[in-house]
Amino acid sequence: MRLEVVVGDATEVAGADALVLPANKQLTLGWGSHLAEKVEKLAGREVEAEALASHPEGVELGQAVLTGPGGLAPRFRHLIHAAVLDKYDFNPLFLLRLRERTSEATLRSACAESLRLAQEAGLASVVLTAMGAGIGGMRLAKCARILVEEARAFAASQPRSSLERVIFACYRERQARVFRTAIGE
Repeated sequence: MRLEVVVGDATEVAGADALVLPANKQLTLGWGSHLAEKVEKLAGREVEAEALASHPEGVELGQAVLTGPGGLAPRFRHLIHAAVLDKYDFNPLFLLRLRERTSEATLRSACAESLRLAQEAGLASVVLTAMGAGIGGMRLAKCARILVEEARAFAASQPRSSLERVIFACYRERQARVFRTAIGE
């Protein structure tokens, strides 16, 4: 499995089967990450409705849910909603980074679960972002290290996986440098 880094909008990455969306455990798109809010606008509310239909009570932190892409088709075949936040655990001072809202254990589980769902669906490539950083309060370097470690651990444990590429989409070059460092490029 190849690990790649691209700079740009995660919703515009070409050649990937699924976008892993940092989600809240309630599976509502309009609250949480900026990416979730953008996906709500681009993909439409049917994506949220599909996630909630299969999991009406939501999911636990660290779990993930596979849905169709809604309005993001044909660019993506699927969205994977990775629960890294609880919308009721709001810290209005999150910008001061007083605490991490996304724990290391949650991020590891959400990444592993997302990759497992992608493999079960027979997907060849997924796009991940720095889920857990930003509103999740985790330092970007720690987030990148964890995601890269989990992707490598998954590849090592699943040598016959359909997954061939994990693409880390970074909105800015500064983020991309952090992910390249974590990969060891």
